[in-house]
Amino acid sequence: MTQAQIDHAVAEASTSNTPMFAINAALVKEARPTIVLTQDLCGVCAAGPEDIRRALEDGGGCARGMRVESYAPGTLMEVAESIEHVGEACGVPRRGARARREFEDRLVAVREATHAAKKQRTVLLLEWLDPAYDGGHWVPGMIVAAGCVPVLNAVEGAKSKARSWAEVAAADPDVVLFASCGFDLRRNLTDAAKALRTTPELAGLRAVRTGRAYCVDGNRYFARPGPSLAAGTALVARCAFDDEPEVVRRLEALPFLPNAWALLRDEEQQDAVAVAKVGDIDIEDFDLLHEAACAEGRMTYTDPATGYGVMTRLAHQKRGKCCGSGCRHCPYQHANVRDKAQKIQNPAFLHLPDAGLHREGVTALMWSGGKDSFLALRALLRKCGGDTTRVVLMTTFDVKTRVIAHQEVHISQVERQAKHLDVAVVGVPLHPCSAGYVKHISSALEVVAGQAPVLHLACGDLHLRHIREWRETQLGIAGLGLSLAFPIWSDDAGSNYDALTADLEASGVPCIVSAVTEPAVGVAEVGELYTRALAGKLEAAGLDAFGENGEIHSLAEVWRAPRERALGLQL
Repeated sequence: MTQAQIDHAVAEASTSNTPMFAINAALVKEARPTIVLTQDLCGVCAAGPEDIRRALEDGGGCARGMRVESYAPGTLMEVAESIEHVGEACGVPRRGARARREFEDRLVAVREATHAAKKQRTVLLLEWLDPAYDGGHWVPGMIVAAGCVPVLNAVEGAKSKARSWAEVAAADPDVVLFASCGFDLRRNLTDAAKALRTTPELAGLRAVRTGRAYCVDGNRYFARPGPSLAAGTALVARCAFDDEPEVVRRLEALPFLPNAWALLRDEEQQDAVAVAKVGDIDIEDFDLLHEAACAEGRMTYTDPATGYGVMTRLAHQKRGKCCGSGCRHCPYQHANVRDKAQKIQNPAFLHLPDAGLHREGVTALMWSGGKDSFLALRALLRKCGGDTTRVVLMTTFDVKTRVIAHQEVHISQVERQAKHLDVAVVGVPLHPCSAGYVKHISSALEVVAGQAPVLHLACGDLHLRHIREWRETQLGIAGLGLSLAFPIWSDDAGSNYDALTADLEASGVPCIVSAVTEPAVGVAEVGELYTRALAGKLEAAGLDAFGENGEIHSLAEVWRAPRERALGLQL
């Protein structure tokens, strides 16, 4: 649906008192929650508390023993308070207070990063395009926290308002952000590109003409009153001060700044493209070039790196099936590709057991093929009674070399592992000229969700706090909306190494050192078996016994042990 069609449908529903949302009371009853969290700030964004109570009471009394908690924060301060209140409502007040402090500290960090700016920028954020709406509630506060000045709606807490394009043109802000409510970066880019071609007032804005118009992920970082608004504030600053290197340097040092923005260009500047950082080089994001081409109905676009023509998703859909060649934008998950490990360009299953995946849902485990992820798999299986249909492995690798970063292991080795263990695995090719890491993971999760709901995302981290915090921010509830699991984690670094080593020995799976970095050169060798003796040598050299700091990497040769023993499934 177009934005105009959505707006019309919402207006009709409001006029006729038709419910915006349908609540599946049977699923809620099956889940048996003790608390349901919602909001009563906007009837279009989510079901309100009365709607939920009424639906659940009508659904066989499943509301008994369940509390509905609703919040309506309108400003950043109120959002911070609601974060703490959620923790209290869930019986974890300390965690709620800690989450609030982290949220507030991040807002301060963004503001401090912009102190080096040479001048303030005026910023207009549009949260809808047809008709045009400016950003309301906490959005003006985010713009101020980003060191900028909001235009049109300048009062934090005030509702967004419909604006004529004449009003937008008269405001003539330094920077325009397209962050339509409920839409991710790609959809905002597509809709903004269309609006540019059909709305002369928009195309004539100084911000558009000078290359200061940007698209962002409005759904994740602007529309939801939660911790992710701090990352959204960082996005506002990153776009607004894109021309000030010192401010950019400070902002990009913030670990919570997401790669979720794109520069919008007019037709004379070719297509709308994203500016993505690869080392110190700005490159055009071909994913966004592809989306712009699809929005215009084109069958091909030009690759920014090679100059070659690339078939779009529309061209493949017109063909009607996967051709088996491993095309970049295959919409069929490379169904007919024979050697998937060598050819897939998008996330796809490298192995899917005949038993399929559990219909109630699965845990996706980030899988490097090494000993840590292998031990995490064994730990997960112990928790789910050894049911391998409840786990899906996900492995990222370089699209050109087909090698897993740091591990120096070819993706075909992971495919071999999965087939021996008969555990599902999704390969996730990483392109240097496309969407960021988190977007690739999100796409891989969508592939998994096509087979079964994804309930959790698990990681084999051992004790590095900064790595865990990054994952929780970018991949967890605040990022991809998933709860994270760390099955072999210990807050006391190294305290569980003896138990993990014993579990590795019990599996009968040899783990071979696949890569050695500078600190461990002369201590460990590629091809060496990881043993207690090697762990002792690493520790004696002042290194982590498990190589958690990247000293060594490994490959778990699971095919050298019977499947049942490797997975800990023996009766």
